[in-house]
Amino acid sequence: MIEQAYFYLYLTVCIALGLAVIAAILRSITGKTVAGRFVGINMVTTIVVIAIFVLTLLLEESFLPDIALVYVLISCAALIVLSKIYVNLFIKNDKGGDK
Repeated sequence: MIEQAYFYLYLTVCIALGLAVIAAILRSITGKTVAGRFVGINMVTTIVVIAIFVLTLLLEESFLPDIALVYVLISCAALIVLSKIYVNLFIKNDKGGDK
């Protein structure tokens, strides 16, 4: 009986996290600034990692936390690359505006 209660708890948390991911994606699409979009992307990553850890408890699989950590590392590297690209474009456009 307690296992069934935990199952419904984890399922409810996963549904709530899914709705939060949708809200975060909408925030990153409708963000007015690039910083707001980056924050939205980070929110999606954080929520997905939390969902993976909840699925670890729900499915009782021990390999899912490893997948979550790899996902975090890939997301961090991607955000660094995107930030570097944005900064370079900003500097390039700023130098063009001085002339």
